[in-house]
Amino acid sequence: MLRLILTCLLLPATGVPALAGVLPQEKGEAKPAAAEKEDVPVPGPYLTISREAESGGAEIALEIGKRLGWSVLDRELVHLLARRLELEPRLLELMDETRIGWFSETMLNLFNSRLVLQDSYVSMLSRVISLAAFEGRVIVVGRGANLVLPPDHGLRVRVVAPRAVRMAALADREGFDPKEAASKLDEIDASRAGFVRRHFHCDPSDATLYDMVLDSARLGLNGCADLICHALELRRLIP
Repeated sequence: MLRLILTCLLLPATGVPALAGVLPQEKGEAKPAAAEKEDVPVPGPYLTISREAESGGAEIALEIGKRLGWSVLDRELVHLLARRLELEPRLLELMDETRIGWFSETMLNLFNSRLVLQDSYVSMLSRVISLAAFEGRVIVVGRGANLVLPPDHGLRVRVVAPRAVRMAALADREGFDPKEAASKLDEIDASRAGFVRRHFHCDPSDATLYDMVLDSARLGLNGCADLICHALELRRLIP
């Protein structure tokens, strides 16, 4: 899958015949004729997992990927783009799921002229996600993937947990005191929500954007994975 993505990344959709109509159309790009659309393959099966910080969403994705033999794309998405743009991954991580202001974005680009604007980053990220979904059998964590991909060919999941549970998990992992953990958690939550609102004009906490919303504190990570796998079966996305 990664080889396909690296080969096709940033090419116009019309430059890859099999992907025409699957990827978002560029401005001014002619849409395929109705007759041609009938032969266009559809993306999927795929699973998107949106998650609150420290809710265990990434761990659940890895568990499901191991059970099903599906690829899991999380930070790998950033590294793929960094390789394509010949940038250090840490530079793109400054824009990944963060709420970046125009001033900060301008200053970053002044100090590194090769660094893309966040809007361009999200556009490229969406193309990578679309390519991965077209390949199928993939789990995409975060990055607004549930808002990029067509809902009919996959399952969209949101993983949440009580704030106190998430604070404790962050404090344990990073060695923060309660005050530091609370401040950092609020910062991550605000950045991720700001990222989705700016680029997709949606509230990530809106339950109508998902097929399932699961509380990992009540269900456990394995319990969430069990329910998601069962939902994939019900949707006939896996045997």
